[in-house]
Amino acid sequence: MASYLPVECIREILEYLRNDTNSLYSCLLVNRNWCEITIPILWRNPFGRDLKSNRCKMLINTYVSRLKTEEIPGELVPIQNEISTFNYATFLRVFDCEKILLAFHYWAISISSFRLFIFKLLIQHFIANSPKFDRIDFKKSMLFSDNIFLFPGARRSFSKLRNCNFFGEYTKGLIDSCASVAKDIRYISFRCLEPQHPNVNNVNDDSMDGLARLIRSQRQLKKILLSDGRYNTIFKNEIFESLTTQSDTLTVIKFLSINFHENFPLKHLLICKNLKVLKIVNCKNYGNCSKITEKLQQFHQLKAITFSSSRLPFELYRKLISLAGYSLQTVVLMGKVFAEIPLPNSFANNLQVTSNPSSNSMLEPFIEMCPNIRQFLACVNESQIVYLPSLLRSCRNLKRISLYDPKYQSRSFYSSIRDMQTINVENLLAEIGRAIPPSLIKFNINMNWKFSVEVFGSFLQNLGDTSSTTAILSKDTRKDMRVTRTTQLQRLSFQFCTCMTDEHLEMFYMYPIKSLSILKIRGAEGISEDGFRKLVDFFGDCVGVPQKFRKQRNTSRD
Repeated sequence: MASYLPVECIREILEYLRNDTNSLYSCLLVNRNWCEITIPILWRNPFGRDLKSNRCKMLINTYVSRLKTEEIPGELVPIQNEISTFNYATFLRVFDCEKILLAFHYWAISISSFRLFIFKLLIQHFIANSPKFDRIDFKKSMLFSDNIFLFPGARRSFSKLRNCNFFGEYTKGLIDSCASVAKDIRYISFRCLEPQHPNVNNVNDDSMDGLARLIRSQRQLKKILLSDGRYNTIFKNEIFESLTTQSDTLTVIKFLSINFHENFPLKHLLICKNLKVLKIVNCKNYGNCSKITEKLQQFHQLKAITFSSSRLPFELYRKLISLAGYSLQTVVLMGKVFAEIPLPNSFANNLQVTSNPSSNSMLEPFIEMCPNIRQFLACVNESQIVYLPSLLRSCRNLKRISLYDPKYQSRSFYSSIRDMQTINVENLLAEIGRAIPPSLIKFNINMNWKFSVEVFGSFLQNLGDTSSTTAILSKDTRKDMRVTRTTQLQRLSFQFCTCMTDEHLEMFYMYPIKSLSILKIRGAEGISEDGFRKLVDFFGDCVGVPQKFRKQRNTSRD
């Protein structure tokens, strides 16, 4: 049957296997037709796979075999292998400078001279033969200082770039040349590192000016990431202004580890009318947002906000949320969201309460202004949890909520549970269960909450009672009716709560949740083996194994 399938169908099927190298190797052995379809997929990004020494040598040998003999120094001609069946450079679509350089170093170990010459020849071979590169990554400086966008064939091979990543040192004029060659980039990532050039300021200015021109020259730019690992790079206002030239197409903006030097580009962001995702991670020095007194337009399309260790002034935090308003659907708040700025006594006495981050609720702006949130992930402390019922009541379309302790570590359960503060939610948990909307699918508590058996039972009982007032529309009338909808909760996680006992588990039998497919109670310390076995018999394999029984199983194996 394979031989009767149209080529387009086979190619479409094999594209689904583009990340499954073993399956692709099997496919190319089917017949000549399948081989010709599979080879371009396999060799699209050969440097993106695991680069072991032997594999790198074979990879570079394959490319070197296609170099013209007259271009190679006489003493290196013997290293050429038999010419490969395909000119594999024509299939190359990802130009990853760091990976190519790494593979070349493995291959060139046995060569004492002409390394730079052969490497440059190899790069020229890639550029001259590849009809188009989809992505280029500058993660390290090359062995040479030449501008590769000026190499023969570069204008053709780089003209259709879609993904462009600058990370590290840049040859002078490199980004400027990229702007003159590639006009249809969809994603730009620009990360500054400590340059090793003697004239730091000139290189910095050249890169920044080039970046502004690169952004302005694009026709379909959709995503951009700006990052500075040193905190001392000054992103010129021209760069933020260049973002406004992409106001119709730009949908994702990420700021990572940037010192804004009191110049956060709020007005520039608002001009990007189709902005859907805004991420601010590990940044500082935003400036005084209260100086902006004029009425600002809304982010009508902004659906997702991420603030992670962002140290935002509370005024700016609240303003960004209010400008997103009804359009906001996904919220991620991790690390230290607010800045802690000591104020002089003369100011502190006259300061309004709403200006002090410690006296404000991180959740309050969402409760007031964002009723359409569907996913909410936040690192919260004990003082913020009291606002949780109000948040749940205001967001009636919520699908997922995940709360994290400030000491939570995703890679270490032991360190997390050791360092977490035990928080008593005895007077709050039942109210949380009553406030949870019927739409909620995932309820994850990555904190060490403490609660009694009776309160946990009330939580589950209230969770099952999901009756709510719903507007019923017909052709002639509109009525508000009390409608009972069954909870859709599929995942319930209290995996860091150490207070769970067999008596707590009994509440699941009294108030069962039929839709539940995953139950996490890993940190439960008061559960007996019989109690856990009974729970598994009731729920099936959806119950995660508590840590105490994992230790026992590991001991028995030893």
